[in-house]
Amino acid sequence: MPQQTPRQASERAPKFEAPTWALIVAVYGGWFAATWYGSQMPGWLLLILGGWFTAWYYSLQHEVIHGHPTPWRWFNDALGYPPLGLFIPYSIYRGDHIRHHNKEFLTIPGADPESYYFDADTWAAMPGALKLINIINNTLIGRLTVGVAITIMRFWLGEIRQLLRGDFRHLRDWAAHGVMVTAVLYWATMICGLPAWLYILTFAYPGLALTMMRSYTEHRAAADANHRTAIVESPGFLGLLYLHNNLHVAHHDRPEMPWYQLPAYYGANKARFLDGNGGFFFRGYHDVIRRYLFAPIDAPVLPKCGES
Repeated sequence: MPQQTPRQASERAPKFEAPTWALIVAVYGGWFAATWYGSQMPGWLLLILGGWFTAWYYSLQHEVIHGHPTPWRWFNDALGYPPLGLFIPYSIYRGDHIRHHNKEFLTIPGADPESYYFDADTWAAMPGALKLINIINNTLIGRLTVGVAITIMRFWLGEIRQLLRGDFRHLRDWAAHGVMVTAVLYWATMICGLPAWLYILTFAYPGLALTMMRSYTEHRAAADANHRTAIVESPGFLGLLYLHNNLHVAHHDRPEMPWYQLPAYYGANKARFLDGNGGFFFRGYHDVIRRYLFAPIDAPVLPKCGES
């Protein structure tokens, strides 16, 4: 099969993205149903549905950040703005994620907002207990448990430091986020009868954990910037949950491509992607779990320039 050029792929993108509109209905409809009936569900079912629809909402957020389903950014932003996951304002995440797409900065601490690496000086000055926590965070089981809290706290502390430096650029974002979080929790607690702690434990926290299983394998440190982005082949439920963003090298190659076109684009260009990313490849999330459930995926310290 011939490889697709970026222009060819872009020209096939429909003006009306029916699959993305169906996704929006499914995500928000499923979330409303799960919260409305949540007080009547057994805890295990609420955890599954709450985690799934919140993680799916995070995937939808990622999609609207990249310009879908309409040509109007303000409208797309409105679709991704409601903070069903509670912890991070959409507008701040949007800016961080756009910066993350600079290939030359991927994994670089301080430059890539989504990096889990530390520079050598920061690591050397870190207390031993904190080093241990970050090593645990580099295992999959660690990332899905304590790693969620670490991610939230690192983000919040970064925002607090920014305020203490007199940088108030995000203050309006946090104010709007606070209003929206209040609305979400009012719906969940006062209308649907779910205590706030239960919503956090069955929707917000597991939803972010499921999302972080995807991001766990997305990038690695490498001297060649092209070798930093992964492929995880997962055509089943998790591929749908992640909107095929698990084919991450294809997404970074064409960040504006809608989610439902990524599998075909990846399939047509698989050999090129595998050659270009240095074979950074996993055969599904069962492969990730088998290799890294209890083993660190990498050292927390970013290798020096020229190492990989």
